[in-house]
Amino acid sequence: MKRFSLSGRIIGTVILCQLLLTAALTAASVLYARVELRRAFDAALEGRAISTLALVRYTESVPPDLLFDPTLLPPSSDSVQKDLFVIRKATGQLVARSDGELPPEQEQGSGGYIDFQLAGVPYRAVTLQNVAVLDDEDDAPHPRLRVTVIYASSLSEMHRHLAELGFYVGGTSLLLLLLASALATWGVRRRLLPLRELAQQASTISASNWSFHPPAEAMVVTELAPLTEAIESVLHRLHDAFRQQRDFTSDAAHELKTSVAIVKSSLQSLLQRPRPVAEYQAGLADMLEDCGRLEDLLARMLRLARIEQVADSEGPRIFGTTELTSTCEAAISRMQTLAGQRNIALELVNPTAVHLHADPEDLELIWVNLLENAVQYSPPGSKVTVRIDREAAAAVRVSVEDSGPGIPPEELPYIFERFRRGDPSRARATGGFGLGLAICKALVTALGGRIEAANRPGTGTRVCVQLPATAS
Repeated sequence: MKRFSLSGRIIGTVILCQLLLTAALTAASVLYARVELRRAFDAALEGRAISTLALVRYTESVPPDLLFDPTLLPPSSDSVQKDLFVIRKATGQLVARSDGELPPEQEQGSGGYIDFQLAGVPYRAVTLQNVAVLDDEDDAPHPRLRVTVIYASSLSEMHRHLAELGFYVGGTSLLLLLLASALATWGVRRRLLPLRELAQQASTISASNWSFHPPAEAMVVTELAPLTEAIESVLHRLHDAFRQQRDFTSDAAHELKTSVAIVKSSLQSLLQRPRPVAEYQAGLADMLEDCGRLEDLLARMLRLARIEQVADSEGPRIFGTTELTSTCEAAISRMQTLAGQRNIALELVNPTAVHLHADPEDLELIWVNLLENAVQYSPPGSKVTVRIDREAAAAVRVSVEDSGPGIPPEELPYIFERFRRGDPSRARATGGFGLGLAICKALVTALGGRIEAANRPGTGTRVCVQLPATAS
């Protein structure tokens, strides 16, 4: 896609708006001036017609007739195009006419104002129809004689004034437009400076440089503050993601190295001196157990990687309907052997038919991991409880409660991180990998649920999983 300048588009939009405003103001000014000039022209035209009518006199003959005195005729309104007029008696007899003649169709005058063209020159005429002669001599006849006066003046002078007005208003507006455009260009570029500085700061961010120092002005600009906060938030999440990725790689390498070192140490111990067959068998059995732990570690790492990869690449998954209680019972059945070895009772409370959209194997894996942790940290002779509570029509909560020592408060926010373990040892009996709860969190998140851990009042830990359920 072709790149474009945001400041250029803003400036162009501002200039276009100003140009349209200038054109509109110029047009409005000219139209208003035209109306006012036409009104003044009509008033002057009617005044000239009346002045011309005043030059009509009565003769001293009997009966009196009408004569026209052209010596007092007012000058034409246009020095180039002469005014035209015709005065006729009510009978149609001509009383007076100007040197130039009106078109025949205009001499018939029907009253009011009319525009016409004469030899390409625009004219406007007014007709004073059936008006009394203004001569008020003592011997004037009664009633007074009536005449029709048609008087026309050229519109060229008015059109010239309108053109000059449009030119001056338009020219002045364009000059002001240039000044306003220059000011707008400077203002837009100045106001977008924080955005450019923000982009420059963001461009320096890399995997080796996580520092981001937005300009102070960007934090107070209404439009830039959300962008700055979004960049800082995304940067913080990316930094955490990179840190977790590095920690995962480092911890995974450390775990694998430790497991391999244990196997290697066992082999070296067996090879130091000749041993009885029973010792070789016992040593090989221990190494086989260590290899099983190594295989379990790799399987958990792969499972977690697949869960996160599917969540990132495929988006929301579509599951069939699964009955929740049956998956809890299956997980308890799988953990009965380990619980029996540690003399720990497993109990399912409030078993009820709850259906939800999920993979039954994923649900079973969540409960197995939670039960494994609970059994691992519960003292012999205690009890681990799996409790099912229907919170609402569209939600269900499954709690796994143990009677162990609890989790140190400072560790609670981090127990769902990968390779985070309550017991840091890696002994065969107690040392875990720290991946079980991370797998649980990934699976619960993929199902659109929430997982939380808290210490129970008195002793023990409660891990609660809340999942969306289907309506019964």
